[in-house]
Amino acid sequence: MKKSVCFVVCFFIWASIGWAITGKEVIEKQKQKHKVKSEVATEIMLLVDSDGSKEKRLVKRYAKEVEPDIHRYLIVFTAPADIKGTALLTWENKDRANDQWLYMPAIKKMQRIAKGSKKNYFMGTDFTYEDMEPEDIDNYNYTILREETLTQDKKDWPCYVIEAVPATKQKKRESSYGKRIMWITKNDLLTLKIEFYNKRGKLIKVQTNHGFKEVQSGVFRPTKTLMNNIERKHKTLTGTKTRSVNVELDNSVFTERYILTGRYLQ
Repeated sequence: MKKSVCFVVCFFIWASIGWAITGKEVIEKQKQKHKVKSEVATEIMLLVDSDGSKEKRLVKRYAKEVEPDIHRYLIVFTAPADIKGTALLTWENKDRANDQWLYMPAIKKMQRIAKGSKKNYFMGTDFTYEDMEPEDIDNYNYTILREETLTQDKKDWPCYVIEAVPATKQKKRESSYGKRIMWITKNDLLTLKIEFYNKRGKLIKVQTNHGFKEVQSGVFRPTKTLMNNIERKHKTLTGTKTRSVNVELDNSVFTERYILTGRYLQ
């Protein structure tokens, strides 16, 4: 009898450990849950300096899944006049590093972003080129540090707190971060907050996402995002004006020709 009880107790202990979700599984589930075939959004972007001065920009974003779990992205500045037409094109790749190109209207040329340059900040914002890429799940180790409730936007959110650390020597060299810590809700797998640490373990910036809206059944997007750059004493705030998902979007939108012919501004 004692042996039977011991076996049952041990089985449930083993089962609870075996069935516990891992950090990587949370990230993978999140990616699949909130994936759409295509997406077009317009945003207001506000850059806020340490003295309180502000610069307003208008942005249009395009995204499309061109192959299973392979996406392409285009970000275009539509205002003010001095940066209108500047665009960032990102191609996600399966078996190699992603490709990124920056288009500057003044030089009428697509410039490839080198791997070593992805640590640089994108167009004066507090987002690096690395931040503008999709999550590189295969090249990170994800660990659930704990579960806790995060109070944000006057609501308590039960969350997984997950640490993301580069998993390969190459990724460690290329990334500007030693680690990221993410607060992801347990119910809908929404990323509420991300802390970015440099390679010396110092907190350099914090991103928070607010006003989540259901864009299709079970799929959510934030309507506001704040990147607070503690190191630079600078902030970038984005607010979504319009968003459409699963719209007709030709693959040609994500090509050099589409940009060079000016159709991306029509």
